[in-house]
Amino acid sequence: MSALQQLLNLGLVAIGSDDSRFEKIQSAATAFTAKLKENPELLIPATLIAINSEMDDENALFALVEELVLVEWRTLRNTHVNRPRELLRSVIIDALMTSIQGNPEVAGVVFNTAASPHKFGQVKLGKAAVVVEQLLNDASQIAEDEAIKRAELGIPAAKARKKAKSKHQNLSLEIDAAIKAADILTYVEGASGPQNAEGQAAQDPNPHWPNTGQPWSNEFAPRMTVALIKAVNLSCRHLATSLSKSLESYLGSVEDRLTSEVRQAEQLCVEMSASQHSSRMRLDVLWWSEALYSSSQGCSYRKLEMHDAAVVAAIDLSEIVPALSPASVYYVLGETIHRLASMQEKDDSKKIKYFFEKLVNSQIDFGEILHRTNDNEAAISLLDAIGETSKKDKQQESNPLASINLDIALELSFDDFAMWVFRDIQARRLVEELK
Repeated sequence: MSALQQLLNLGLVAIGSDDSRFEKIQSAATAFTAKLKENPELLIPATLIAINSEMDDENALFALVEELVLVEWRTLRNTHVNRPRELLRSVIIDALMTSIQGNPEVAGVVFNTAASPHKFGQVKLGKAAVVVEQLLNDASQIAEDEAIKRAELGIPAAKARKKAKSKHQNLSLEIDAAIKAADILTYVEGASGPQNAEGQAAQDPNPHWPNTGQPWSNEFAPRMTVALIKAVNLSCRHLATSLSKSLESYLGSVEDRLTSEVRQAEQLCVEMSASQHSSRMRLDVLWWSEALYSSSQGCSYRKLEMHDAAVVAAIDLSEIVPALSPASVYYVLGETIHRLASMQEKDDSKKIKYFFEKLVNSQIDFGEILHRTNDNEAAISLLDAIGETSKKDKQQESNPLASINLDIALELSFDDFAMWVFRDIQARRLVEELK
C-alpha cells in the first residue's frame, strides 16, 4: 500500500466522493517526486514539512506542490476554498517515501534532517504520525546500511570471498584420432580379390585371387598401399579436426578463467583501496577526537567557548568523513564534545535560546561558513538559523530561532547540539552530491 493510500485511509487526503481524484493526486505526487530529483535542495524543506503538520500555509513549498496538483485537478479550489495543507503535505510525504527507495543519499538527507527534531520531540506529526514514522525508519535503515557497507564496517569482503566456491572445472585436452574398420574395409577388399565376402564386386578390385600367385601379388601391393595411405590420411584428418576442436574449447575455457581471475583481481584491488580509505577515515576520526584540535580554527577546541566549539567540531568532522556516514560517526562527535564540555562546564544542559544568545556574540562568523540554502522557505533548519544568528553584518530583521519551530524551553547538552548541527551539515552535503 502506498503512503498516499495510507494517508487517504487516515482521512488526510480530502478528495470528496470522486475516486478519480485520487489518481490525480497520485499523478501530482509522481510529478513532485520528479521535481525532487531535479531539485534535490527541496528535500530538506520537504522533510521539515513532513514532520510538522502545523507548517504555515504560506510556505513556498506548499505553493509549488499546489501548482502540481492544479495541473491534474483544475477545480481543486472549488472543493477547497483555502489551501489544502494536509492534502499537499500528503503529496510531499508520498513523494519522499518514493524518493528514498533505492537511493541512500536521498534517504540520508531525509533522516539527517528529521533525526534530531524527532529525537527531542520537536515534531508535530499529527494524524500522519504512523506514515511519517515509517518514512523516517525506512530512511534511517536505507542510509545506515549503505553507510556501513561503504565504510567497510560489515563483514570483511575477504571473508565473503572465501565462502564462494570456485565454479571453474579442471581443464584438459581430449583428442580422438581413431578410425573405424569400415573406413578402409572397401579398399582392403578391393586389394584382396575381385569380390568381397558377400560375393559383391569390390571397388577397383584386384582381378586375381590369391591362388594365382605372382599375378595376384603384383596387383595386391599397389592396391594395399593405397588402402594404407587412405587409412593414414583419414586418421590424420581425424586427429587435426579433433585437436582443433579440443584446442578451441580449451582456449575458450582458459580465456573465461583468465577473465574471471582478472575481474577478481580488479575487485580485490577496489576492495583493498576502499578498505584502506575506510581505515584511514577511522584513524583520522579517532586522531581528531583524541587531539581535540580544530584544523579550521588552528587551535585546540579547549581555547573556544563551548557553544562555538560544538559548531566548529561538527564542521571539522564533516571535512573528515563522507557525506553518507554511519551512525557511529555521530556518536564519536557526541562523546568528543561531552568529554570537552566536562572539562569546561559544570552544567552541560542549556536551553536552546542560550546557544543562540551566545552565537550572536561569537567571534566566528558562521554566517560566512554556513551559507543559508533555502532563503525562500518559511521554515529553516537549525544550521541555517545558526548561520543567520552569527552573521557579522547583523542586518537581519527576522528572528532565526523563531523560524525553526522549536520549543524555547527545549534543553540540549553541548554534545546533542553538536550532533544536531552535524546532521544538518551532512544533509546539506548529500543534497550537493545529488545535484
